Amino acid sequence: MKEVKFFVVEDHSLTNLGIRQFFSRRDNFVCCGFASGKDEAIEKFMELKAENALPNILILDLNLGEYSGLDVLKTVKEQYPETKVVVYSMYTNPGILSLALDNGALGFVSKDSMEGELLKAVDEVVHGGSYVQQNLVTSLFTYRSLLDSLTKQEQNILKKIIERKDNEKIASELNLTLRSVENYLSRIYGKTGCRGHEELIKKFG
Repeated sequence: MKEVKFFVVEDHSLTNLGIRQFFSRRDNFVCCGFASGKDEAIEKFMELKAENALPNILILDLNLGEYSGLDVLKTVKEQYPETKVVVYSMYTNPGILSLALDNGALGFVSKDSMEGELLKAVDEVVHGGSYVQQNLVTSLFTYRSLLDSLTKQEQNILKKIIERKDNEKIASELNLTLRSVENYLSRIYGKTGCRGHEELIKKFG
């Protein structure tokens, strides 16, 4: 049976430990590291790269205190594309799920699910597949249909909202004026039936 090296990024220490113990009990899984936040994770990945010991699988939480796990996901997929990522998160709204998949995650499982669901996702991804928890799929398709009804720039802004960016940050990252961002947001509110950032995040993020 082929050895699978895994790495866990999770800011809750007991959950982090529980995930490591759960997989380490299986003969072919070997933990090669863990971290509780973005900077620690990236530093350890650099060390593992230098040792030619990168993990096959990263099990990633999306809530890492002041940072989003999406930041870790983007960095890992840009710099260490050979590592496959399975997101294990309490945030399962379709917008955040879609962002995770768009940024390279191959698996997505809710923390509300049974442990076996995470194992199933990791096994599927290890063997070259992808896995999204079944009860999240319908809302994902509905969300992506909504995205298709938005212009490209409206899509970009909605995604930034889901990443918890404020208007000033969105304007800076997309090279827009604050007034332009506000105008785009008015159109997004009209098309989605939401009345503000909070409603967009509650519904999609």
